[in-house]
Amino acid sequence: MNRALLNVLRILAVLLVLTGCSHGPKTSSLVSAKGAFDELRDAVRDEIKEPARADEVAGVVDQMEQLMIEAAEARQAHDIRLQALIRNYDAPEEDFNAAFREFNEKKSSRQDRLLLLDQRARSLTTANEWKALIKVAVRALKESVQAEQGM
Repeated sequence: MNRALLNVLRILAVLLVLTGCSHGPKTSSLVSAKGAFDELRDAVRDEIKEPARADEVAGVVDQMEQLMIEAAEARQAHDIRLQALIRNYDAPEEDFNAAFREFNEKKSSRQDRLLLLDQRARSLTTANEWKALIKVAVRALKESVQAEQGM
């Protein structure tokens, strides 16, 4: 009986290793978000026929992508800061409050800048262009949120 159980456990271990190795590496959310912004830039250049205006809107997309990168980096830095505070038994409550306050202030600032960029993009496009671009833009922003959250 013990021998049969041991064989089952060995087979299970081999299966777990094989299934773990059978999947390719997962694409990071930041890489996915960058790809979504690349798609948005391509869609802008395809949809907007005036080269100067297309370049200007693509520049807005570049700024949105930069905000996404900043947000992901800020989240990572915030997580590291919190982990250090958690490990420090003597860390006062004010240090935690300060960490969250600073993180939230920067996040709010990024959100304000994103809204300004969104308004800028709308002002540079026609209603029909915006309608054609919105699906790709929403995907880029959803990927951006996932990248910030580290998902």
